[in-house]
Amino acid sequence: MTSSTNQITWKYVNTKEMEKVIKSLKNKNSSGYDGISSVVIKQSAPFIVSPLTYICNEILKTGIYPDRLKYAVVRPIFKKGSQHETSNYRPISLLTVFF
Repeated sequence: MTSSTNQITWKYVNTKEMEKVIKSLKNKNSSGYDGISSVVIKQSAPFIVSPLTYICNEILKTGIYPDRLKYAVVRPIFKKGSQHETSNYRPISLLTVFF
């Protein structure tokens, strides 16, 4: 019996790729727990692209995803019917833009 090991090989991100990803973000003013919207990210891209690239590559290299980037703000959104019935709301999760 022959066993084969499948390995995943990650390709590290460079700053040009990170810039492309930032530019592709939709212009939204909504934000997660950090209060940072995609509009702010796009405006500050020249200043943060290198640190973001480094963080992303560290995540790929170590396999450790920072706990603070796993947080979400959960908000109830009204669907229909009586606004006094909790079953007429659905939850949405507002995540941080960064990852």
